[in-house]
Amino acid sequence: MWLRCLGAVVIGELIYCLFGGAAAAVDLRSPNLVSAEISPQETGGLDSSQRHLFSEVGTAIEVQTILVEGSTVFSPEILAQAVAPFEGQTLTVETLQDAANAITQLYLNAGYITSEAVLPPQADIQGGVVKLQVIEGGLEAIRVVGTDRLVGYVQQRIAQASTRPLNQNRLESQLQLLKRDPLFDNVEASLRQGQVNNDSILTVQVTEAAPLSGSLAIDTLSSRSVGEFRTGATLLYRNLAGWGDRLVASAYRSTTGGSYAYELAYLVPLNPQEGTLLLRANPSNFRITDPAEPTFALGLSGSTDIYEIQYRQPLIRTLQEELALSAGFSYRHGSTLLGGFITPPTITSVVTFGQDYLRRDASGAWGLQSQFRLGTGLFGAISQPDPLPSGQFFSWQGQVQRVQMLGPNHRLLVQGAVQLTPDSLLGSEQFFIGGAQSVRGYFQNGRFGDSGLRLSVEDQIAVLRDEENSPLLSLSPFVDLGYVWATNPDFQANSQNFMLGTGLGVEMVPVENLNARLDFGLPLIALDERASDRPSGLRVYFDIRYRF
Repeated sequence: MWLRCLGAVVIGELIYCLFGGAAAAVDLRSPNLVSAEISPQETGGLDSSQRHLFSEVGTAIEVQTILVEGSTVFSPEILAQAVAPFEGQTLTVETLQDAANAITQLYLNAGYITSEAVLPPQADIQGGVVKLQVIEGGLEAIRVVGTDRLVGYVQQRIAQASTRPLNQNRLESQLQLLKRDPLFDNVEASLRQGQVNNDSILTVQVTEAAPLSGSLAIDTLSSRSVGEFRTGATLLYRNLAGWGDRLVASAYRSTTGGSYAYELAYLVPLNPQEGTLLLRANPSNFRITDPAEPTFALGLSGSTDIYEIQYRQPLIRTLQEELALSAGFSYRHGSTLLGGFITPPTITSVVTFGQDYLRRDASGAWGLQSQFRLGTGLFGAISQPDPLPSGQFFSWQGQVQRVQMLGPNHRLLVQGAVQLTPDSLLGSEQFFIGGAQSVRGYFQNGRFGDSGLRLSVEDQIAVLRDEENSPLLSLSPFVDLGYVWATNPDFQANSQNFMLGTGLGVEMVPVENLNARLDFGLPLIALDERASDRPSGLRVYFDIRYRF
């Protein structure tokens, strides 16, 4: 939270301190600046030349018009309205200073805490015209302490809020955005008078987060055909090259040995507006280990290599909302061994264009995502005539999420996803439902199709909290549903393609850094069309993760 510094606050020498968590309310303003009337002493008053001028004219002068010069913030109409009560009168020196203070107050109310209006020396007053001069303060320098490798990174981001005249609201927002950056554990800032009148020096004290972090996990997020229980680890290294970049590596294996999945991803920021470039490699291999699968007897196995590049650029980024566009390219090469024979490789080359939007409000948040996917013939991508599935296709994926706070210990989570396409898709591009992250109460990826939708409504109730008010135990009753269909009915693999499940989720933090999530899902519509659908009944999913 922003702590108001002690002592008198005067224009030209302001000190503010930033402490506390990233989610804390921010207030740079001192009560002296917001509510107190500005006295001539606070804005510098009149110098000796001014007093000499007015002593020659007399203790009071006729003022017909007051001109305000030097303002780049307010329109002439607003400035004229502020000084209108002082025009057409006989005024003393002190009353003229009140007119300057009225302009200064306009700036303060709008958040321009280092700007002011003064009554400058005037050689003569012709026709009762008095001039007021606005001095708009700026940021003379940004000094960063606490880091050697991220000085430029911090300066570039804060510089977005340092345009003249300096506005405290923009500066607060930019500091809070920096505070949310996972590269830092803490950010503190102080604003002091610079070498030039009304200019300031901002000193930012940062505490870098530990460069290396990770997690160990065991969960049921794998498909039953290759072993639904899996273990894995993820490592994250921050600021690898000193650019604020991040390197992520992960490895997961199903307990039956039917699935091995690896990922190596590198994310590098390209500009202070958080434009990023993502490079990702995702090799994996599988073999069918579930005897209930028809292909088990044939010894079906295979491997897949995915390579992806994506550029994402936020267009709007504030504390309340973020709107970003992304463009990318994904190359996938899959090979399969069936009955001792290697089938022709399945290659796709997909161009993607995405949009995502996040909006926070007093009672929750909205999250929206959209992605258009265009399959191309590049790099030997598979091509088959209609109506066969092909690497040349078009599809759209959309997701929506709403978090609604219903009380201090009660929130509602609603999630929806949809995929639509006019084409028959290869298996890697199809829409899957069933499992812990989709429709609970059914096996992982129990149904799939070219198009589909799913919806989840979950009521999250915090039952127990720790001393820092973080949930230790939460109960979450839920209802999930999903439906898939094929573009060409002749390629519809199953006739039962609607899932509806309900149940209860239990999330707990038994010890620090250890999170455990258990979901008990009951299918409301029994599927009994395939051997892999059985047994139908209560399903238990878990995700246990230790972070370090």
